[in-house]
Amino acid sequence: MTRPRPTVLVLGIGAIALVAGTVGIATAGSGMHVESVGSRPSITSEQGSSPQGGSPQDNSPQDRSPQDRESQAATVASPYRSLDRRDATQLPRPDRSPRPVLLTIPALDLTSPVDIVGLDDRNQVEVPEDVSRAGWYRFSSRPGSDGGSTVIVAHRDGIGQGAGAFYDLGRVRPGDIVRLTTADGTRMAYEIVARESFAKQRVPLDELFSRSGPSRLTLITCGGAFDPGALSYTDNIVVTALPITKDAALGETP
Repeated sequence: MTRPRPTVLVLGIGAIALVAGTVGIATAGSGMHVESVGSRPSITSEQGSSPQGGSPQDNSPQDRSPQDRESQAATVASPYRSLDRRDATQLPRPDRSPRPVLLTIPALDLTSPVDIVGLDDRNQVEVPEDVSRAGWYRFSSRPGSDGGSTVIVAHRDGIGQGAGAFYDLGRVRPGDIVRLTTADGTRMAYEIVARESFAKQRVPLDELFSRSGPSRLTLITCGGAFDPGALSYTDNIVVTALPITKDAALGETP
């Protein structure tokens, strides 16, 4: 079973032309920086390292491209065709760690609920239509996982709604703290290590969405100039944060 690979971050279904804060990610590539502050951990490119979907219980039909659905239909009838009981014990277990439900960035005075988002039928990552809410990409790593990127997206703003959850994301600096609260009430703290801006056609998807490499939090929204013709912004802002065991900046444990 292959995992759906995101190609473009967009608005929620039916709102593409209505909201100025479209989060857009186009073709994966080497990445062309408009701006870079700090240093994002390097990720070694590996086959299958970019997200190709979620665990079987999360991989619902609406979160798969037509190609993925067709491919899965050919194999779902006999999922254990090549396995015996001994081999089955070696299969990776699905990650059932609690999902994030709340995101806080004290430096921005930001607290935002976190919804679950997946892919629409065009293989584009959904973003909550309510611009005050963020979305955890369900096929990315979960907070507290041993490795990989936990991806959270949100709008910069929206016509008729005003400033979005990530309106000020471009103001964060390395050293700022981000907190996530998970569904079981666990609080986790991260320290921002990098803030980058990419032209949308140059966003390095494979690196940002990779489930390999160190455990990290990746926040994505719009940036750059607003293009009134396309009703979107020219760039994407990407913030990377690494987990910390003690929230030293605020004298608290996560």
